[in-house]
This record gives sequence, C-alpha cells and structure tokens, in this order.
Amino acid sequence: MRIGFIANYFYPATGGMEELTFNIAKELVQRGHEVHVFTSDRKDNQIFSKEEIVEGINIHRSTLYFNYKYYLKFNPNLAFHHLKYKLDVLHVQSLGFFFQDLAVILRKLFTRTKLINTPHGPFMALDKYPLWQKIFRELYVTFEYPINLLYDTTIQVNPEQYKWMTKYGLRNIRFIPNSIPETAYQKVSTKEFKEKYNPKNKFIISYLGRVQKYKGLEQIIRILPELLKLNPNIIFIAAGSEVDNEIARLTNIAKELRIENHIIFTGRIKDNRELYKSSEIFILPSEWEAFGIVLIEAMAQGCALISTKTEGGKFLIQEGKQGYLFDYQNLKELKEKFSILLQDKKKLKKIQENNLIESKKYSIKNLIRDYENIYEE
Repeated sequence: MRIGFIANYFYPATGGMEELTFNIAKELVQRGHEVHVFTSDRKDNQIFSKEEIVEGINIHRSTLYFNYKYYLKFNPNLAFHHLKYKLDVLHVQSLGFFFQDLAVILRKLFTRTKLINTPHGPFMALDKYPLWQKIFRELYVTFEYPINLLYDTTIQVNPEQYKWMTKYGLRNIRFIPNSIPETAYQKVSTKEFKEKYNPKNKFIISYLGRVQKYKGLEQIIRILPELLKLNPNIIFIAAGSEVDNEIARLTNIAKELRIENHIIFTGRIKDNRELYKSSEIFILPSEWEAFGIVLIEAMAQGCALISTKTEGGKFLIQEGKQGYLFDYQNLKELKEKFSILLQDKKKLKKIQENNLIESKKYSIKNLIRDYENIYEE
C-alpha cells in the first residue's frame, strides 16, 4: 500500500506525536509498504532538509514561515505538496491546523484516497484561556466540523476520547493505544548518566517532557519538603526543553523552599532510557494529556508511576498496580500517593515489576497490525 502521514513535525524533531508517527512509519516500511510523510521543515530553531529518505520513509518538508503558540502555523505548501503523490491512505496526526485541514479538503476533492485522523486531543484542550482565545476556539471548532466529516475513520488513543470526538464531527471511531518501539525495552547502562548528574545513591523521582506551566511541575516542587522528611535522599530530575522561562520560575520557588539542592533540570538528554532506568518513580503531573507516551516508556524501564487523572493517566494506570493517580493541583492527594510508595518498599518493588510486564502490551510490534487492518479496510 501507499500510505501517507501528515504531521506538524517529524523525525529528527522530538515529541510524543513525532516519535509515535516515526515508529509506525518504520514498521510499515519493514512490512513492505511505501510510506510518505508530509511535515514542516523546522522546530525549536532546528531546520531540516526539505526532502530525504530515512529508514525507507520518504519525508517531504514544507517551509514553516512562522507560528504563534501551538496552533497558528503558516506553512501553506503543506496543503498542496502531498497532491504530487498517489496514495491509498492519508493518515493525519492531529486536528485544528488550517493548512492540514485544507490538505484534507483537496485530497477529498481530487483523489480517491481514504482519509484517517488520529487527533490525539481536542482543539485547545486546556480549561483556562483568555476570553479572545476561547472565542477563537469556538469559531474554529465550528469551521472544522464539516471538514472532520470528510475522514473515513478516526483513531482514538484512549477509550475515553469518543466522548468529545463525536462533538467535532469525527466518526467511525476505532481504538489503538499509543505504542513504543522495541528499543524502549532494552537494558541500558546508567553509569554515564549518574556521573553527569551526580545523584549518588539518591532516590530519584523523574519527569520527562516540555518544562512549561501546564505540565504541572510546580506541584512536585511544592510538596518536596514534606517528601524529604520521609526520605532525605530524594532528588527530582526533570528532563526536557524549556518553554517561557519556566525553569527560572520553578528554580525560584525551589530556592524559597530551600530545596534547590534536591532538584536538577537537565534540558534534553541523549537517551531517555538512562533517566527512566535511574529512577524509582516517574511522575507526569500535567493539567491535560491525551495519553502520555513517556508513561509507557518509563514502565518499560521499571518505574512506578504517578500521574494526574488525565485521559491517558486513567487509561494506563490502575491504582496500586502501575502506580497512583491524583487530581491536578490537589497537593494533599499527591503527597499521600507519594507517601505510599516511599514508605512501603515492597509495594514499590511490586509495582515496578508489574510495569515491566504491563509495558509489553504497548510495543509497536504488537499493535502495527491493527493499523494495517484499518488501512486495508
């Protein structure tokens, strides 16, 4: 089959959606399909080649002239470039982007290609926006509704998403959870990581992702003084790129609480597995997540999990088996969940062992046939 993907960003750009799409595309190539990816040529001041082939994937990049925040991107050629290629299926990896929507309309008008969307999350998913942004959200959702009717199939990555998907006009909803590659399960040495960040015999709680306000890292910093009373060897390591000077803000809070020596911001790291393998507990305290691929990556290296009660968190974590959930901004509840894992070493060990097994369900090798079945249908 000739399969195309439209994604805002793609390898070597990093991020959950980027890595998921890359892993799916690689597996499809290995299974004999012709794969094309249509994407932007830059992210975070990195500029990539316009055309290249990586591991058999044909990557076509359009110039991103500018973008504002997350959704407003001006990359008009994304809407047209894909029309040069005959495709059986075009699989879009998001919604709410104007030139992606235009690409869908043109593909529907001028070809017989089947259209699939994996939205990952609703348009502007957070609750708190300025009034003008809320108005913009409502207007754009209204505009997009008839476009979403053009998709032949929608893929939800957790079993709760259909509740909002139908309101967006999305239909024929199927379920395939996000996945990770086989390399995520490989054992790695943590010697270099520990030498670089020097957590000597420390009890490591970790986070990996963008360091920005809605990711909720302030919550763990606020309760850290109480956790240190239970285990004075705790160190919190947060890895990932910074957005809007958030590291400086969080560092100031840590200094006010006199716990700055127990927090390390690493920026991007070379191998995420080294962080997970060095950690006892992995936390994802976001205001919102559709899934949270980092959760299954951390499981694959034997971490216990703590997450907010997001769509993804509630799907992946059964309390007491994979870890624990808490309500966003409920610091009392967060402290209680940490206390269970800090005070009951047998419980912690059991959860870590459970997660090594549970994570195998999310291998791309186990899920790629589900994608092929939908494409073939």
